[in-house]
Amino acid sequence: MRALPLWNAGDNAAAAELAESALSLARTMRVEGAELNAIDTLCGIWVASGELTRAIEVGEHGLAKSKDRGELWTRGYLLNFLAQANWLRGDQERGEALAREAATCKHAVDDRHGLAMVLETLAWMAAEADQHERAACLLGSAERARDEISLAVMELFRLQHERTVATTLRRLGQKAFDAAYARGRAMTIDEGVAFAVADKPAPKPAPVKSAPDTALTPRQLEIARLIADDLTNRQIADRLFLSERTVETHITNILNKLGLNSRIQLSRWIAELQETTRS
Repeated sequence: MRALPLWNAGDNAAAAELAESALSLARTMRVEGAELNAIDTLCGIWVASGELTRAIEVGEHGLAKSKDRGELWTRGYLLNFLAQANWLRGDQERGEALAREAATCKHAVDDRHGLAMVLETLAWMAAEADQHERAACLLGSAERARDEISLAVMELFRLQHERTVATTLRRLGQKAFDAAYARGRAMTIDEGVAFAVADKPAPKPAPVKSAPDTALTPRQLEIARLIADDLTNRQIADRLFLSERTVETHITNILNKLGLNSRIQLSRWIAELQETTRS
């Protein structure tokens, strides 16, 4: 935590030193959750300082550990930083693919803060690739995600945001920029993620069938139905008298159990389950 304000202030060397100390301590204590957090922070710091090879090496290691643990929260942030590192190193195709995967992870656990960060990354990539209308739509969609949790652009990423806005505005002109931004801002969170990941406003997910051994517990099924009703994690937590973190854990377990990777697919799974029940 002490590394974060140093990183935010641009003192990347001091921030990296603290993050490396945290990583060493977490490994000594065998606290894998803390280890993942330290790897995530270190990966972001090294991207910011231009040490892209080191960022990719530590990020890929963290990504493997995240997949072994079956968690999605930290994975989304790691994927975002890995996407930026690969893009900056010249591998634009892999960079964008990782960013799209990051958006899927953040949407799956309904982390609007993290999702906004990833949408900003995808907007930056679109602007760099001369896809300026897409960039403006993504900027609007990122603002929608931030507005729903009353969050401003983080200072840590403000420079990237301002550069993306300036580049896109210059290439589109004010009228076209405003129109594309408004389209992105008007999308629901589900539509914004579908646009970001699949390049279309409202894609229909492929039908998902559940096998008998993937049956959910009553609590998991209850949460899945609330997700299908478009409730946020906070709204689900309030309704079920749970902590928001507990809801996030349930959702991760649900997605892992069903072999899904997004809330959109889970909503489709619920719709098919209800249709099967009625028939």
